[in-house]
Amino acid sequence: MKSIFVLGKHESKEMLRNPGTLAVLFLPILMSKMILTTIKVSGADFLLLSIWILFAQVLIGIMLTGPTVIEERETKTIDALLCSPLTFRGIVLAKGGIILINSLIVQIIVALINEKFAIHLISLLLPMIIGGIVFVEIGMIIGLTVKSSQSGSALSSVVMISLFLIVALYQVLPKWTYNFLILLPSIEVTEVMQKILDGRDLICMEMLLLIVWMFVLGFTIKKIGDRY
Repeated sequence: MKSIFVLGKHESKEMLRNPGTLAVLFLPILMSKMILTTIKVSGADFLLLSIWILFAQVLIGIMLTGPTVIEERETKTIDALLCSPLTFRGIVLAKGGIILINSLIVQIIVALINEKFAIHLISLLLPMIIGGIVFVEIGMIIGLTVKSSQSGSALSSVVMISLFLIVALYQVLPKWTYNFLILLPSIEVTEVMQKILDGRDLICMEMLLLIVWMFVLGFTIKKIGDRY
């Protein structure tokens, strides 16, 4: 446990020293504030506030985890860590845990700068945490399976953009498509948060599916780790 904590502390310092990482962390905060202010002034309320928490989740969870893990595979950092007392599970927990913490911090800041979010902050913490875990897991799987950093960055971008864009578009699609789109974690996160903001029940099909995603992706990472 101490080794995991030491690695996590090292990872957090490295992240804060990287200008690119800081840009990824601050981008959701700046974009949500600018765009939501514009919407409030113009009266255009067609965009859901919950989309911006999702944006923080997918951007940080996928774009930080995937390329970072690929780079450390290429530089044999993970192989070197496996020669230490750390296990594969410990390495994944340390690296993924630090990114998840940063994701949660950014999500909470996005919530606090928007009054409607701030009122429901406690209730939103559960989908924030589970959604954050799911997208970090997706990034981790990309990082552990894609062969090169160039391919990994491209795939991370495609997955991140696709998961985010479908949320911006699904409300204008025919209603029958929701029977299929509900299987996407980004749709599930947005729907759960919107239900909370509307004062509806947190326990719903979307929440259950999101939890299933968390366990399935976690099991997939475990199976990948069996090769190390």
